[in-house]
This record gives sequence, structure tokens and C-alpha cells, in this order.
Amino acid sequence: MGPSQRAGEHQKARASDSKIDVKGTKAMRKMMAKAKKIKITISVYEDLLVELRKMAESTGTPYQSLLNKLLKDAIMLKKSEGTRLDWLERELERLKKKLSA
Repeated sequence: MGPSQRAGEHQKARASDSKIDVKGTKAMRKMMAKAKKIKITISVYEDLLVELRKMAESTGTPYQSLLNKLLKDAIMLKKSEGTRLDWLERELERLKKKLSA
């Protein structure tokens, strides 16, 4: 038996000794089931698609996954901007009332 065979057996033994976190895997499966992707068809400008594919290639990410991430980031940014703006407007109204009192 050579050293590489012994190393392989050693790795197999370690893998079989590991315990499965049933709660963790159940939670992970539940989370993944909720986050399903839906296929859509969209029209985009050719130059944008070229740039997207360049970005994807430079990061090693599939371009559709990168597009999904960029879209998600943009939506989350808009949401947070809206939330901050709402907070500022409420704060401004509160200060106006305080000054007029």
C-alpha cells in the first residue's frame, strides 16, 4: 500500500467520522426552498450585455448570477434609501413641531 492510498483511507475515515447537523441542514434546506429563482426573458441593450459578460468573466461568476446579484443589490439600495428618506421626513416633522411649540 503506497502513501497516496493511505492518505485516501485516512480522509475517508475522517469523513465518515463527521456528524451531520440535522437542525442546521434542515434550516438550510428550508431557506433554499424559499429562495427559488424564476426564469424570465428580458431585452437588454447589447453594450450592457457585453459589459456584464466582461465583468462576469473577470470575477469568474456566470453572467446570469452576476446580473441577479447586481439587480438584488440595486433593489436593496433603493429600499434602504427609501427607508432613510422616510426616517428623515419623520424626523424633520418632529423637529418642526418641536420648534413651533
